[in-house]
Amino acid sequence: MSMNDQSDADLIRDHAFRWIDSSYDETRELIGRKNSTGFDASTNSEIAEHGWLGVLAPEACGGTDGGLAEMAAVMEAIGRGLVMEPVLSVGGIVAPLLSGLDTPHAKDILRDIVAGITTAVLCHFERDAGFDRGLSSSQFDAEDGGFVVTAPKAPAIDVVGADLLIVTARDPDGKTGVFAVAPDTPGVSVDSFRSVDQRGLGAVTLDQCHLPPQARLDVDGAGELVEGVIEDAGILIGAEAIGAMQVVIDETAEYLKIRNQFGQPLSSFQVLQHRMVDMLLHLEEARGALDGALEADEGQDRLRAIILSRIVGGRAARYVAEQAVQLHGGIGMTDETRISRYFRRLLMCESLFGDPEWNAERYRQLRAVSAS
Repeated sequence: MSMNDQSDADLIRDHAFRWIDSSYDETRELIGRKNSTGFDASTNSEIAEHGWLGVLAPEACGGTDGGLAEMAAVMEAIGRGLVMEPVLSVGGIVAPLLSGLDTPHAKDILRDIVAGITTAVLCHFERDAGFDRGLSSSQFDAEDGGFVVTAPKAPAIDVVGADLLIVTARDPDGKTGVFAVAPDTPGVSVDSFRSVDQRGLGAVTLDQCHLPPQARLDVDGAGELVEGVIEDAGILIGAEAIGAMQVVIDETAEYLKIRNQFGQPLSSFQVLQHRMVDMLLHLEEARGALDGALEADEGQDRLRAIILSRIVGGRAARYVAEQAVQLHGGIGMTDETRISRYFRRLLMCESLFGDPEWNAERYRQLRAVSAS
């Protein structure tokens, strides 16, 4: 990452933090949570106006042609404010995916996404496959005038309320295809429920769904592109967790100053001071691992750095969240307190697209291959 990239990232972070601190208050968060989709459409449009959904999109499609460092700065602000709107799903995942798909329809959808006109969410992971990213049950065949797709997908965040579903499947030769599917298309069903942090989850099923030729957004397959976008999303999830952890630590420190026991503020007890220091150390370790992933060269070194950042960041997210709730006592588990909601968001950040244990096994396998 060049110094210019770092400068741009800092500017974006400062701007995003100012908007979060001045405009995205607890009321906005709760409006999103109470909405049937899990987010507020008007707030999502406002976010699009700030350009955050187009950071990873080319200028020709209305984006800023930025990099992961800049998008990570945006996601740090998203974690800071407990933003419910689908910034990661749309701006961090679908936008770079569509940017890499060289078809006119993909570019048209991308322009609408960047402008905040359309919300699109990737449905890639398969049901009952855990964190495995392979496609075994999602399949498609060409037919006269289009394609027929069968794809039982695992629950994905922000599917409920999305205007378009970006669905992956493979052809009989094993090549990955990417399709834009409207949720009301015959043969498509969506089971909706809520994640632990109350965002809208949707499990999409395509059952012999007939799609026109223009629904396919790729030409020669897109397996590596999809995999790369998901790996990069791990960096963005880590940045979101860092933003949330910083708030949790700050608010816990303030709580210990005002809460008294035995006639003294809790912040005066050395054992609690040590726990706060441990929380800070975990946060800084997560920052360091994230910076390492952003700065790593391409290839296996970069993949190892990303996986390591997911391990360190995921463990830090859980540790900081659990310590904060314990230090707040019983009130820390009530839904009315922000700490409990940050706790739930951090649990999602820990496990989304692969928890630390799964990533640790991936890391061991990469090390073994390198050593052989």
